[in-house]
Amino acid sequence: MSVSNLQRAEGILAVRADGRRNSRIIMGSGARADLSQDDIARLVDSDDPASYMRGLSVAFSDFRERHDGRIDTLEHALEHQSEVINALRIGGGSGDASAGFSDQRISRLPPDVSSDFRNVMRGLPSATMTTQSGPDGGFTVPTVVDGMIDGLLRDLSPMRALARAVGLQEGDAWEKILGRTGAQSAWVGEEEDRPETNSPILGKVRIAPHEIYAIPSLTNHSLEDSGFDLNAFVSEDVAGEFSVTEGTAFVSGDGAKKPRGFTTYDTATTGDTARAFGTLQYVPTGASGAFASSDPVDNLHDLLTALKPAYRKGDGVAWVMNSTTANVIRKFKDANDRPLWTDSIIAGQPDRLLGYPVALDEAMPDIAADSYSVAFGNWRRGYAIVDKPNMKLIVDRVTRKGWTKLYFSRRVGGGVVDSNAIKLLKFAAS
Repeated sequence: MSVSNLQRAEGILAVRADGRRNSRIIMGSGARADLSQDDIARLVDSDDPASYMRGLSVAFSDFRERHDGRIDTLEHALEHQSEVINALRIGGGSGDASAGFSDQRISRLPPDVSSDFRNVMRGLPSATMTTQSGPDGGFTVPTVVDGMIDGLLRDLSPMRALARAVGLQEGDAWEKILGRTGAQSAWVGEEEDRPETNSPILGKVRIAPHEIYAIPSLTNHSLEDSGFDLNAFVSEDVAGEFSVTEGTAFVSGDGAKKPRGFTTYDTATTGDTARAFGTLQYVPTGASGAFASSDPVDNLHDLLTALKPAYRKGDGVAWVMNSTTANVIRKFKDANDRPLWTDSIIAGQPDRLLGYPVALDEAMPDIAADSYSVAFGNWRRGYAIVDKPNMKLIVDRVTRKGWTKLYFSRRVGGGVVDSNAIKLLKFAAS
């Protein structure tokens, strides 16, 4: 078998294997996997049937090992790409969308920043943290720490993961001009007069940031202890406190010295072209404090279709509800007895309802009479969160002996931008 029988045998085996990692071929008990390529070639070229079959078996074993190795490499690469995509995707989270549609991939503070930040917390001189000029004194928190807290807030707050984020560098408020209706257009003949068309009606949105603060206290001994975990402190005592307070405001805040929640805006059942600017549309369930007694699934379909198709595309489109409401909806099925709710089978991806992601926000109200317990919308277009950069820190080691109070403060605002982009389900008869 002078023609490269070894290559031909491998080619035949490659076709027969057909990508199936569990394919097997039994060629007798004399096959050895430690033969060299030259030994295998001699066996395959042999006229002795037993030697030929032995060489063929060893060649196949060698091919299968290399084939499996390539598949393992590809699988690892795909898993890595999936993790990266999940980390960057907005709208992402696990089935528990309170995680904000993304895994917590927050790196630890660099040693130099951690050391300097801790020195300030202990009342020692700082090489990098600048002193404020305001009457309260204090320090501007390092950009790395501020960024870490922002990242944690996005993970902890569903609204931060969905809504539009705006950094306000200058001024006291963020403003945006929106077109409420399009400019009128008309058909015209070639030689006909062109009368003036109506100008678009514009609306103005103004969102001012307000101060939010947290004052965690630590014993002086814990700060001086070399085992003090600064990363855990920033994550749990600072970011954790901020996320709970601001998360509630994004849903139900009244706008007085805090963000205005989307459930506090004026509402009406009229469509987008008929409602006043800044008024949200709601869809009633037809029953006070409950879904419709017959065909409750229709309530969800009605809410979904109330949002125009153009708003149902892109990042930030999602349902928002709390866990208690989600537990009720999870049991809904269609006419073919199939559940409407689809559990995620991919880490970092949210569950879905009628094809759209679900964000679980515990700040949403439970189902009750006249409650807005379910919302659906394009949150990237419908709601904006305005952050004033540079978190501030004031260290107090005086008012309580043996303890250090750490006054962290930042300025945050929030409000509805496009009132056509958010729809509410009202648990009411009308």
